[in-house]
Amino acid sequence: MNWDYPHGATPLDPDEAEALIPKHISNHRQLNEWEFQNVLEAERWAFGRKHNALGNIQFMRRLHKRMFGNTWRWAGSFRTTEKNIGVDPVRIQPSVIFGRT
Repeated sequence: MNWDYPHGATPLDPDEAEALIPKHISNHRQLNEWEFQNVLEAERWAFGRKHNALGNIQFMRRLHKRMFGNTWRWAGSFRTTEKNIGVDPVRIQPSVIFGRT
């Protein structure tokens, strides 16, 4: 795979790349396009019906699974690795619960 990252993109470590589900993706541009299409499908699901308890963790995890479940094996789970963006992995769930970072 050609993982030349555009400026500002978060690089994948080899273990994360192994969690990629579609085998036809060979570069970062294709990955972005694939994720974008999956997010659009999740958006249609999210806005196409009424959901109870939008702010609870179960809904957020289900939405994340719908957004990335066709792309990543870890979709719907909390991140466990450190990245250059976002919240420290140990603070993700408390941040979701209490709305703080």
